[in-house]
Amino acid sequence: MSSAGVKVDVVVTGIEPPILDNVLSRLTIFLQKDNERLQKNAVRRLHAKAEEDIRQALAPFGYYNPLIDSSLVKLEAGWRAEYTIDKGVPLLVETVDLQLTGAGRENKKLLDALSLFPLTAGKVLNQVDYETEKKKLVNLAIAEGYLDALFSLKRLQINPRNNSGTIALTLNTGPRYLFGETTCLDNILRGSHLERYLPYKEGDPYSSAKLFELQSILYKTDYFSKVVVSGKVDRIVGLDVPVEIELVSPDHLNKYSVGAGYGTDTGVRGKVDWDNRFFNDRGHRISASLQLAELEKTISLSYEVPREKNPRFDKVVHNLAYQDKTWEDTTTRLLTGAVSREYSGPRFKLGVGLEARAEVYDIGDTSGTSTLLLPSVNLGLVIADDILNTKHGLQASVGVKGAVEGAFSDATFLQATVNGKAIITPYETIRIIGRVSVGATLVDSIDSLPPSLRFYTGGDSTIRGYSYKSIGTTDSSGTVIGGRYLIVESIEVEKTFGKYWSLAAFWDGGTATDDLELDYYQGVGGGLRFRLPFGQIRLDVASAITEDGYPVRAHLTVGGDL
Repeated sequence: MSSAGVKVDVVVTGIEPPILDNVLSRLTIFLQKDNERLQKNAVRRLHAKAEEDIRQALAPFGYYNPLIDSSLVKLEAGWRAEYTIDKGVPLLVETVDLQLTGAGRENKKLLDALSLFPLTAGKVLNQVDYETEKKKLVNLAIAEGYLDALFSLKRLQINPRNNSGTIALTLNTGPRYLFGETTCLDNILRGSHLERYLPYKEGDPYSSAKLFELQSILYKTDYFSKVVVSGKVDRIVGLDVPVEIELVSPDHLNKYSVGAGYGTDTGVRGKVDWDNRFFNDRGHRISASLQLAELEKTISLSYEVPREKNPRFDKVVHNLAYQDKTWEDTTTRLLTGAVSREYSGPRFKLGVGLEARAEVYDIGDTSGTSTLLLPSVNLGLVIADDILNTKHGLQASVGVKGAVEGAFSDATFLQATVNGKAIITPYETIRIIGRVSVGATLVDSIDSLPPSLRFYTGGDSTIRGYSYKSIGTTDSSGTVIGGRYLIVESIEVEKTFGKYWSLAAFWDGGTATDDLELDYYQGVGGGLRFRLPFGQIRLDVASAITEDGYPVRAHLTVGGDL
């Protein structure tokens, strides 16, 4: 009958990860220490082999002449094997000879990669880095379209006696392959329209990165539930690599969403959205939205047509909307129809539009109607690490619109607005948020414009501590009627606690006026934030410090940072 296995305690000192990790992965006595069938003779044999295991584990890191002090001691409960390692003098790179041959010998990216090869003369010859960098060079060549790239020479010579080594590598890129014909296995999207999404042209140098980019582009259209883009390297014709696209329509073309919430500017609200994301094979999209709130009711219909030349970012949008809004002593009912061309790139946005407006309104005891045809231009910029939960970001926009009396309009005016918001995170848990809005209107009398085109401020997203649109020029009865000019500024400091919660302190200031005399209204306060995947829930309590008695008001908002 065989006796029970012995226990071995293995201790290795003198080295740190990652070298220690490699030693333990190769040290047989360490790997077998918990083997229930391990016997004392095997322990002695594995201990005798341990020094060679350690030397082999150190060699890839450039240490070929280590000093190893080992001991094996019999204990009452088993054995204790100790290995104290002095790595010794590292083996250094003496010379490095890197060459490029083939069609890619003048390729800038490959030449740059060779110039940045980390193993240079005088560096420790780390074979792990050596193998990693070789793979990187081949992978880069393949990514650049040199699909047959290989090393025609790869020589690593090591001289442990004088702790030196030489490297000689010659990468033969072979020919550079090109994009061939791109075909789609499905007829979901019209072929002529699909071609506009391709980030390459037939005959361009073949690149696997471009295939991944195309797959990402097609997913972002939201037209498909599945996208597979593949280069058919097994069907190369000459140097042309054909590309195949597989598309799968979404299970449900119509998306519906229902939501409810509360905002201090709107009161209790409910919302229903409908979106047909793939109306036809040219990628048209149609959507509608209905929002009902205590102080605001909105219904809108939108039809988007991607532009043929650049459907990713360029589109024509047709909108029809009706709004019924109430604030303070003002009620307005607005019907709009608009067409606009919008460019929405990764950072920049540009819109040029024409909007027809019919508005009926009551301001205090005054009633009026307005009919306007408004051309407009809007330019926007967003630079951020994350649009919803931003650490560092900048948002800016400029808008200009106007009308001419007699040109389907009953008033002449020109209005410009500038908005900006910046977020910085100087410390891991501290954010500083600043924003500014400036607006000006050239018009003979503000009374000739409807409330929707006058400037007001106050509320959740402007000057906290004041109710929604409660700041503006007043008439003789004290009714706020809005003004020609607007300026709003804010600075906020936010401190995060844990993953989801944060506290904020802020100052808001500004005014909406009918003249250029700036009589600032100011609000200061603090708030609690709860972070969600789609942005933040923000509860703020602010005091209107420029009002008698410093009245306090609560504000609740939900949304992203930018």
